[in-house]
Amino acid sequence: MAVSIDATAGGASANSYITLAEADTFVEAMISSSDVSKWTTGNDDSRNRALAAAAQRLDRERFLGARATDTQALQWPRTGVRKPDTYVNTYATGFPFRISDDYYTDTEIPDQVKRAQIEMAVYLKNNVDGISLGGLEDFKNVKIGSLDVTPATSGAIGADRVPPMFERYLTGLRISGPGNIAIKRS
Repeated sequence: MAVSIDATAGGASANSYITLAEADTFVEAMISSSDVSKWTTGNDDSRNRALAAAAQRLDRERFLGARATDTQALQWPRTGVRKPDTYVNTYATGFPFRISDDYYTDTEIPDQVKRAQIEMAVYLKNNVDGISLGGLEDFKNVKIGSLDVTPATSGAIGADRVPPMFERYLTGLRISGPGNIAIKRS
């Protein structure tokens, strides 16, 4: 059965943050021509499947704020999430202040989230085996007696690892992860 994309922000049956047409536009602007050519090969269903799988992986992240509604299928849109880099420096007062539109609205999906989904979808489309990783792909050999662990040199990505750009796009939107630092008071 073919997969259809529902990118309705806050929709109860949404399965993607971005439509296939929007995804195609993002991918065309990517630097790697091999990514673009692999993305465009095949049919719309294979790209729709990659988008849906990427949205599922993206929704496993722990984001700041709270879901905008109880009925929405995906993690975004959210309330109480400040837009990264929304400080304006004024020379008159000598200190930065917040602008009034510095929080995402209850119907807004950040461009960063959409770009992270595209990065993951392109990765999944280009690495068909990447959807069902078992967790030992990073190792060429794992031996228990005398503990012999040999890392793989093929550049495989492990079960819950993601492309580096995926991580970068989510900086400032997640509770934890690379680029986000948890501060604990003593």
